[in-house]
Amino acid sequence: MRAEKALLALLLAGVLSACGGGNGAAQSTADNVTKAVYANDADSMTANFEPSLKATVTRGEVGTLSDKMHKLGDYKGLTLLSNDLTKNEFTFRADFSNGSMKIVERLDSTGKVSAYRVFPTAST
Repeated sequence: MRAEKALLALLLAGVLSACGGGNGAAQSTADNVTKAVYANDADSMTANFEPSLKATVTRGEVGTLSDKMHKLGDYKGLTLLSNDLTKNEFTFRADFSNGSMKIVERLDSTGKVSAYRVFPTAST
């Protein structure tokens, strides 16, 4: 019985640490993508995208989104708002010196970005 409890505790600790690691990896990926968008760098933006998503991104769309971000001022970073681990989807607030945007990122099973969406907030 003791061995079963120890194994259960070990498994639970592994699951919890994996969840935390997933959030950190997702946030790092979303931050890198957001910085690339802000810099109007489509190649860097799509570097970690899965191939079918990468094929849908145009330089014009990146430029338009970059312009919208620059209107909000300097990029300050991301804050995790929520996650849905069943979909491997993460929602962040991208903070700028004069406002924010909501960013939703989904990762595939290999850690590649399979969705990246930006939603303006009321201040944009």
